[in-house]
Amino acid sequence: MPAIIEGLKAKIHCPMCTRTVEGLAVPEVRLGRSRLRVMPGQKCSRCSASLDAGYVLELLPETEQPVSKGRHRAA
Repeated sequence: MPAIIEGLKAKIHCPMCTRTVEGLAVPEVRLGRSRLRVMPGQKCSRCSASLDAGYVLELLPETEQPVSKGRHRAA
């Protein structure tokens, strides 16, 4: 059964308007090499062009961190 991979927040370079916008990236592994690709079907928030040919510049940090209430786990 294949694993379901959700998109990761990233900064993506739009090839049409040459600006950096936020979007989703997915990891891709081929022949032992891994890299990030733009999730297909996204549109640029500034010019509405397709981001399929865009480049992933960097990953954005996750904003939600799990917070434990009450007791802390022992190491």
